[in-house]
Amino acid sequence: MSFALESRVAMSRQLASEPMPINAPNTNDPAALRSVAQEFESLFMNMMLKSMRSANRSLSEGNYFNSFESKMYEDMLDEKLSVKLGENGGLGIADMLMRQFAPDERKPVYDLKKGEAATETETIFPPERRAGFDHAEQFVSTLLPKAEEAATELGTRAEFIVAQAALETGWGKQLMHSGDGRNSHNLFGIKAGPGWQGETLKIDSLEVEQGVARQVTSQFKVYPNYETAFSDYAALMNAQRYEGVKGSQSIETFTRGLTQGGYATDPEYGQKVARVLSDLQGSRLALRKH
Repeated sequence: MSFALESRVAMSRQLASEPMPINAPNTNDPAALRSVAQEFESLFMNMMLKSMRSANRSLSEGNYFNSFESKMYEDMLDEKLSVKLGENGGLGIADMLMRQFAPDERKPVYDLKKGEAATETETIFPPERRAGFDHAEQFVSTLLPKAEEAATELGTRAEFIVAQAALETGWGKQLMHSGDGRNSHNLFGIKAGPGWQGETLKIDSLEVEQGVARQVTSQFKVYPNYETAFSDYAALMNAQRYEGVKGSQSIETFTRGLTQGGYATDPEYGQKVARVLSDLQGSRLALRKH
């Protein structure tokens, strides 16, 4: 019998004689599935190590150190190694099984800074849009006061700016959040250019090119709070291209300045901001002083 055949026979016998120690009930619980996947990987690596040992022993017949006792200690060492390797990532077999049987489970990622596989608690999901406010009234009452400083700097009105933020975020229901769940506080969909030194997140957005809307992936700025978002917005509007926004006291002038500056690719962007402002002013959302 050839060595390869002997190895396959030995592995088959081991599978039959060493059933996997599965103690978890029949369940789709990710923790139980992870435990089973790790046990399977440990068993597989143990068989692989035994096969390698067997090959080495066939070449060392007559060696005085190739005793029964040494074989026993080697087997014990192999078992320990296979368990430890399985617990710390091993060959990636457990992760592969988890991706197949529990696709919604948090998957490990490779941390370039640490140079090692990140733990499940460090797993990062793709960025997404989610609610940052419970309702529109909360969105307006929270952000109108914060928009005052930016409005004063630009010589325009705070409700114009908040109306634009409402359009960009769906009244705070579609705020961009990073992979670990942190709010980007990016109220205006401002993208990160080469000179941006802060954090960023990559997420899909809708762009209109030559009259056709398509989804593109871009890097957006991440702010520590809404005050910083308004401050950065004011700095952007102070650029020469948005000269028409500064000093605007009517929504028509404000939106014309945005359109002329090329703020958005949507040709109806200005009209949409105006409609949002109309909804704000024509309802109980507007504060008394506005």
